[in-house]
Amino acid sequence: MAQANSQGTATTNRNSGLSTDQSIIQESPNERSSTTSRDFFGQNTDTPTRNTTVPEAQCEASGPELDEQSADDTPTLQPSESETTPTPERRMTTRESIGALGLFAIIGGTLACLASLAFLIFLWTGHGSSPWATDASSSWRAIVLGGWVAQATTLATILIRTAAAAQATVCTAMLASLFLERRHVPKSDAAQFSVLRAVNDGPLKLAWLILRSRQFYHMLCVETALVFLLVISTLALQFASTILFSDLRESRIAANMEPFSVNDYIVGDVSMLYGTNIGNQPPTNAIFGELPSNASSDPDSKGFSATGAKKRAFLPLREPGNRTAIHDYKGNAVVLSSSIACMQPIMQATYHGVEMATGSRPSDPSYFGQINGILHYGESLREAHSVSDLCDSEGCSTVDFNCSIPGGYDFLPSWRTSLCIVDAIGGSFLPRGLRLGWNSTTEAWSNSSMVNLIFYTNMYTTDWNMSRSSKSLESAPTTGVGEWNSYEVQTNKSVNVTLCFSNFHANLASVDMVATGNLVEPLGNWSSTGVSDSSKVRKYLGVSEKNATLADRGILTIQNIQEPEKLSPIEPVTDGATDLANHTSAEWAADDFEDGLAGMLTYTGLEGVTTFQACTLCDFDGITRQPELAALIEDTIRDTGRAADGLQAYTTALANTFYNEFLKDFTGAEEVRIAFTKTVQVAGACQESGCKGLVSVASLVGIHLLCVAMTMYAYVRVTHYSRQGNTWQVASQLMGPELKTMLERGNDLDDDTLREELKKEGNDVLVKLERTESGMVSMVRSLKKSK
Repeated sequence: MAQANSQGTATTNRNSGLSTDQSIIQESPNERSSTTSRDFFGQNTDTPTRNTTVPEAQCEASGPELDEQSADDTPTLQPSESETTPTPERRMTTRESIGALGLFAIIGGTLACLASLAFLIFLWTGHGSSPWATDASSSWRAIVLGGWVAQATTLATILIRTAAAAQATVCTAMLASLFLERRHVPKSDAAQFSVLRAVNDGPLKLAWLILRSRQFYHMLCVETALVFLLVISTLALQFASTILFSDLRESRIAANMEPFSVNDYIVGDVSMLYGTNIGNQPPTNAIFGELPSNASSDPDSKGFSATGAKKRAFLPLREPGNRTAIHDYKGNAVVLSSSIACMQPIMQATYHGVEMATGSRPSDPSYFGQINGILHYGESLREAHSVSDLCDSEGCSTVDFNCSIPGGYDFLPSWRTSLCIVDAIGGSFLPRGLRLGWNSTTEAWSNSSMVNLIFYTNMYTTDWNMSRSSKSLESAPTTGVGEWNSYEVQTNKSVNVTLCFSNFHANLASVDMVATGNLVEPLGNWSSTGVSDSSKVRKYLGVSEKNATLADRGILTIQNIQEPEKLSPIEPVTDGATDLANHTSAEWAADDFEDGLAGMLTYTGLEGVTTFQACTLCDFDGITRQPELAALIEDTIRDTGRAADGLQAYTTALANTFYNEFLKDFTGAEEVRIAFTKTVQVAGACQESGCKGLVSVASLVGIHLLCVAMTMYAYVRVTHYSRQGNTWQVASQLMGPELKTMLERGNDLDDDTLREELKKEGNDVLVKLERTESGMVSMVRSLKKSK
């Protein structure tokens, strides 16, 4: 075909020294209609496709023979239609143009990026709705609990970086091909653009070639934008792990349930247990579990106020760190059931002030109040709650009482409280343990219940000094306020009294407890200066905020209570007590705890002394309590007015302290199942910071993959002469006439020197890759002028 085209435009020259078959090709500007042209996306090529293979000196040959040749002797050949129509280029298949490795990098890299991104999204969002990730998938929990979040994130980002880098090298080759075939490049950079199609280490070199080129104006195009986007995304993805680490936070999640050994009974025969007076110790506010209850202690129209049955399970764990780290507990535990009911008392009494024996301060005497009389507690219950359980045909239950009323200090104006235990229903404070134990189906005034009077007064020691003579309490103006009877014993000075029944029972049970919030063991802050704040402890005990949930209070929620598991040894039956057979050592330990708690709550050790301290800074006659313990009753009444809540908090605090003291004696072990919470690194914090790290990396991956897709689409649609990664093709396409001189001159010159020489010569023109008339693909000069 090339020969036919030459004959269609050439004249015969019979100049001496040349073969008669040899022709000299001369082409005028008007003869370009027969050249083969290329058009990409509507853009005409500026380079003629007809090139001679005759030396340039021969293209300029002239002589007498040429002048004498007649026009008649010149044969004129009319080109046929097939000779003037451009030959269509065969489009290479995608596999041919990109290559197997290139396709693997593009497709495999895309899948790797998407899979890694999906894995990162799984890590970031797999926590689930539970604060402790209990509803998260097992694989997510395995990664997080194993402490592998940082490692997993790093591995995922390494895969993304590797895939992105591999894709970047392939895209760099494709973009270099687009510049050479669709656009044009400076002649001085043509070799580097061409070599990038076969060998490159990413788009940085290509971006540098574009930026430093004096022909930059001619290179502003879509391909240039793709190059710089590819540079930005590839470089930014190298810091993907650092970006993602900004989303990592320390968090507590629940570990898996595992067996855990706990000591909950005494090994061996024990004839007597000895305990310390825990009433004089600061309360141990250890974590416990509580069965949810909607009961309210607000008094009704008759002034009846009751807490309802409260069930609280104590953990057989001595270490505070273990208690606060629990998320789920399944196994045996001691459960304390208790109930308090308060009402206005019916009584006849007299009161008077008493000088307190100060010992070392005879010149500074102190005073408190004393009250004694008859309490009609059976009739009080019947009037307040329409219950006649404590009345019979002979009448209702009564008891004589003699109690102490505290005296405060005028330099610390406040109301003061005392607790007086006046009787036990049935004649004994002991709940009878495993035989006749109180339970939640019975009332607070059932067998072995304690009958209490609680006094709340704003009388100071100086006021009691002025009331040294006995007076009838009924003679004082009386007002009923809720569960209280308020007696104005002096002007603006009152003594408030309420009658409270309280009962409890402790037993071993199999419980299922779970944390629904962060577990907290609050500390009391009583100081010797008299400054204290029991609000946190009272919130934890559930007597300060009416609507506080168990999660708000920082304690465990009991979900289920069943009969205890028989895990410890069965105690032998003695003295023919067959009704106590088949009880384990752990059950007997719970019974021992109940007996000990009854003694702690009621025992005074002094004949006729039945009053216990329930005020922090006061004078009274009775059994002292540690100020933090006493403040629970006083502060609760001061803040809420509910004596039942105050007594319930006092009972629970004393029981909790005694149980944790009792734990020291337990050496026998049982197995329970516990899921502890664990502080780990988790990804996410999306609600707090919006997952900025993950969103940033996902955006970069998206931009990168978009660049890859656009580059591949343009490359497949436009290019005809380039094979990505093909070294011999690159070398061959540099061997055209346009670059021949440069290849020869560059044999012993560096790139910068050769470039400068071309610029000085004004020969640094724009070139592009074309198929010449000879059929060879090489660089040809673009007709677009360089600037």
